[in-house]
Amino acid sequence: MIDMEKEWSNQFRRKQTEPKPLCAPELFKKVFYRAAQEFYARMDLDFEVDGTNKNFLGHFCRYWNRDPAFELLENISLRKGLMVFGSYGTGKTSSFKIIQNMSRQYGLRALWFPSISAQEVVDKYNAEKNKDDIIKYYSKGIFLFDDLGSETVANNVYQYGKEDIFVRILLNRYRNFEDLGTKTHITTNLNDSQLEDRYGRQISDRFVRMFNQLKLDGPSRRK
Repeated sequence: MIDMEKEWSNQFRRKQTEPKPLCAPELFKKVFYRAAQEFYARMDLDFEVDGTNKNFLGHFCRYWNRDPAFELLENISLRKGLMVFGSYGTGKTSSFKIIQNMSRQYGLRALWFPSISAQEVVDKYNAEKNKDDIIKYYSKGIFLFDDLGSETVANNVYQYGKEDIFVRILLNRYRNFEDLGTKTHITTNLNDSQLEDRYGRQISDRFVRMFNQLKLDGPSRRK
């Protein structure tokens, strides 16, 4: 275990001046799997790799390792963010948290991103008198928006009344992606048609350009 950690650190230091990858693909996967085991153990759960998540985990690790092999699939690009979708309790949010833990543990800024639930963004918007400040803040910089589609409709009694604020946020973020390469990551329990019903065709069309869409289905892994 110590040797693996030393090899990981050494390879990353050699690679950090290069755009990609961070380290050897198998090494990244081993470090991710160990971090996942530690993450789930804290909740008294086992980290299991099986037929329902093996393919997803392979793509997920290749993406964060900036491995060119990730881009072999159609409409897939390391330049885009990730949209991880699937049924409840399959490990979508946990997978991102494991990457955040790796970033902290090994001091890897390349793996870091702030995260917030979609509902928390709405709550902040509802509580803020200067509503546009919230829209502007969450329109910039890399972010993970967790559980998109589960949030309530926001209140703006000063101007709009009821509003699905993620329509504005995601349109802004799409422009920033096109102009600046700003990445957005999301987790959601909704499929493409449900997302279109919620946010409109204009948003759903841009999802294809903004996101690598990875499905994580299977049984719930929560206790």
